[in-house]
Amino acid sequence: MSSEENIIQDILEQVESSDKFTEDDKKECRKLLENNYRDISLDDREIILQRARVDNFEAISSKEIDFGGEDTVLYGENTTGKTSFIEALEFNLAGRPEHSVYRSQFELTDLIRKGRSAARTNTYWQVNGENYLISRILKRDNGLVEYPRVTQSPETRGIEEDRRDNQAKVSDLIGISPLEERLSERPYDLYRILGLFFTTSKNWRLFMDWNKAADMLDIIFRVNLTNVINASKARMEEKYSIDSDAEKATLQLNNRKDEKQTVESEIRSLEQERDRISTELADLRDQLRSVRRTLKEETDSEVNADELQSRKNTLESKEASIQRQLRDKAEQLAKKRRLINRYEDTDLKEDVDVVADEVKNLMSVPDQCPICANKVDKEQRARFLEHNHCPLCNKDVPEDRRRVEKEYQADESITAIQEKHEEKLDKLEQERDSLKFDINTLQERLEDTQSQLEQVKQVLEEGEIGELVDEREELEQEERGLEEELAKVQGKIDSKENRLEELESEVEELEALVEEFEQNNRKRQMLSSFNTIVQNKRDREQRKLKDRLEEVMLELTDYFTEGTFSDVVDVVFPDKGQYTFEIHKSDGTILDSTDPQESTAEVVLHALLFHTAVLKELDTTNRNLPLRLFVIDSAFTNEQDMWNERDLAAFLSELPDILNNYQIIISMAEIDMDLSSFKRNYRFEQF
Repeated sequence: MSSEENIIQDILEQVESSDKFTEDDKKECRKLLENNYRDISLDDREIILQRARVDNFEAISSKEIDFGGEDTVLYGENTTGKTSFIEALEFNLAGRPEHSVYRSQFELTDLIRKGRSAARTNTYWQVNGENYLISRILKRDNGLVEYPRVTQSPETRGIEEDRRDNQAKVSDLIGISPLEERLSERPYDLYRILGLFFTTSKNWRLFMDWNKAADMLDIIFRVNLTNVINASKARMEEKYSIDSDAEKATLQLNNRKDEKQTVESEIRSLEQERDRISTELADLRDQLRSVRRTLKEETDSEVNADELQSRKNTLESKEASIQRQLRDKAEQLAKKRRLINRYEDTDLKEDVDVVADEVKNLMSVPDQCPICANKVDKEQRARFLEHNHCPLCNKDVPEDRRRVEKEYQADESITAIQEKHEEKLDKLEQERDSLKFDINTLQERLEDTQSQLEQVKQVLEEGEIGELVDEREELEQEERGLEEELAKVQGKIDSKENRLEELESEVEELEALVEEFEQNNRKRQMLSSFNTIVQNKRDREQRKLKDRLEEVMLELTDYFTEGTFSDVVDVVFPDKGQYTFEIHKSDGTILDSTDPQESTAEVVLHALLFHTAVLKELDTTNRNLPLRLFVIDSAFTNEQDMWNERDLAAFLSELPDILNNYQIIISMAEIDMDLSSFKRNYRFEQF
C-alpha cells in the first residue's frame, strides 16, 4: 500500500470509529477525501537549459549565452545587464501579469530597452533529448503586446514568427502545469510558483511569503490534505451555508406559534359571542313574529285571543325547554368541575351539585307574590340573588332557606413537566367556562321568556294591546341592533381567520427554515469534525517533513563559518501549519525567518538556506520536478554586511555539489576575493 493510500485509510478509519458521523456522513466524507486527495502527475523528464538569447530587454542590447546544461556564473561589473538577463529568463517562462498593479508589484515595467520597439527573449531547452525553443516577444503596438511561442526542433523547422501560443503550452513544457492547475488563483501566481527556482534580489521572499507556499510544499512532498480541507470548507459554505434568516427562524417560529394560539383563542371567543347573538336574534325574531301575529293592525285594533293563547302556550313550552337545558348544563358543569378537581389533585372544595340546586332555587322563586299576586320583578329577584333579601318582605332569607354556590380558583401552579396534563386541564377549564357562559345565557333567556309570558297573560286577562305595540317597536329596534352587532362580530372573525391563514403559512415556512437550519448546522459540525481529523493527520505528515528539513538545514549551516550562521546549534519549524522556521544560535539568539534584520544579509541567508534545503530534500525522494533549475541573482547586494560575504561565497561555490542534480545559474558583481572555488564548480560568463 502506497503512502497516499495509508493516509486515506487512516483518516477513514477514524471517521468510521467516531459516533459523530451517520452512515450518510461517512459516505460524504469518503467522497470528499477520495475526490480531493489527489496527487499531481509530474512527468519523469529531464529538462536542461542549453542556450538563451536576449535582445533589447532592460539594460541589455543583445546577449547570448551558451549554457550547455552547465552550472554558470554571470560575472561582471554592476549595470552591465546580469540582473536583466536573469529577469529576461523569468519573463521568457512566465510573461507578465495582465494588470498593471501586479506588473508594478513584480517590477515588470519598462522592460523594453529605451529607444526600441520590441524586446525578444529566446531560450533553448533539451527535454528528454529533444530540442525546444521558447520564444517570447514584447512589442509596443498601441500598447504593450506580448505572447509566447513554443517550437519543437527549431534547428530543422525554423522560427515561425507569426504563430502565437498560450502560457499553458510553456508551463506544460517545463513541467509546472500540474502545480499551476492546483495552486493558481490569479495569473501572477505563476511567478510565485517559479519563485521556488528563481531567488532574486527583487524579492528574496517571493516564494516564502506566498500564502500558498505551504500548499505547494505539501503537494510536491505528497502531503496533499490541504486540498481536502479546502474542499470541505467550500462544501460547508456552498451547500450547508446558514444565512441570518435561518438563524432567526427559531425565535420567529416560537413567536408566530404563540400569536397563532392567541388568534385561535380569540376566534373561539368570537364564535361563542356570535353563537350567543345568533341564538338571541333567533329568539327575538320568534318573539317578534309572535307579537306581529298577535297584533291585528286594523282600524278596530281588535285582539286575536287565539293568537295570544297560542303565544302563551309557545312561551310556556319555551320556558320548560329552557329549564330543561339549564338542568342539563348544570349537570355537565358539575361533571367538568369534578374532572378539573381530579386533574388538580386537590380535595373538592364544594359539591358541584350546588350549581344545580342554585338553579333550582332560582327557578323556585315565584313569578308573582303569593299574597298580593303582584309580579316579582327583576330588581326584587336581583336583591335575593345579590343580597339575600326576600322579594316579599325585603328581609334577609335564613341560611337554611337559600343555597349559594361558591367558585374556587383552580391552582394555576403547573409544573413544566406536566405540559400535557396542563393542556388537558386548560381544555376542561375552557369547557367549564363555556358551560357557565351558556348557563348565564339560558338564565337570561328564561327571565325574558317568563317576562314575555307574564305580559301575554296580562293581555289575555285585560284585553289590552298597547303594550304589545310598544313591545313590537322595541323588538324591531333590538333586532336591528343585534344584526349590526352580529355583522361586527362576524367581521372580526373573518379578519382573525385571514390572519390565522397567514400565520399558518408563515409557521409552515419557518418550520422548513428551522429544519434546514438544524440540518445544515449539524452538517457543518460534522464537516468541522472531519476537518479536525484531516488537519491532525496533515499536521503529523507536515511534522515529518519539517523534521527532515530541520536536519538538512542544520547540516547546511556547516558551510557557514564566519558570519551570522557560524554558530547555529538548531533549526526549528514550529507547529504553525506554515513552513516558517527559527535559527537557534549558541548564545541563545533566535533568528525568525519571518522577521529578518534588513541591515544585514540575513534575508538572503534565510532564503538560500530554505530553498536549498527544499530542493535537496526533494532530490532525495523518489519524486522530483521536471524543472531542475536554481537561479540566484545578486546575493552580494548588501555591501554594508561584509561580515557574511565570505560565508555567502563559500556556500554558493559549493552549491553544485550540494544540488548535484540541478542546473545552477548565479549572477554576481566582481568581488575582491579568491574565486578559485567558484571556477572549480562553475563556468564563468563575463558581462
